[in-house]
Amino acid sequence: LQETYEAKRNEFLGELQRKEEEMRQMFVMRVKEKEAELKEAEKDLHEKFDHLKRTHQEEKKKLEDKKKEIEDEVNIFQKKKAAAQLLQSQAQQAGSQQAKKDKDKKKAFPFLIHSKRWRSMFTL
Repeated sequence: LQETYEAKRNEFLGELQRKEEEMRQMFVMRVKEKEAELKEAEKDLHEKFDHLKRTHQEEKKKLEDKKKEIEDEVNIFQKKKAAAQLLQSQAQQAGSQQAKKDKDKKKAFPFLIHSKRWRSMFTL
């Protein structure tokens, strides 16, 4: 009876150890599978991040180029505007100077206003 008991006990303990080892192996296998999945997910995330980073840099460069282009256009416009204003003020000054000359002529030679012959001789 003792021998039977010992045999059954040893058989049970052996079975228990075998199941425990099997469970341990299954656990290790699942951990390795999970690690592989996580590494793959991490790799995908890095690839996605790198892609988004490149896209962002390209967009940023395009925007910076566009900004520089617009700034250049604004500078050109400002220069043209300043030149136009200068020409306009010069034209106004020339017009006012011509009007002053005409007025001064009329004051200096009032008798010439009515005479065509004299007017043609003294026009400046």
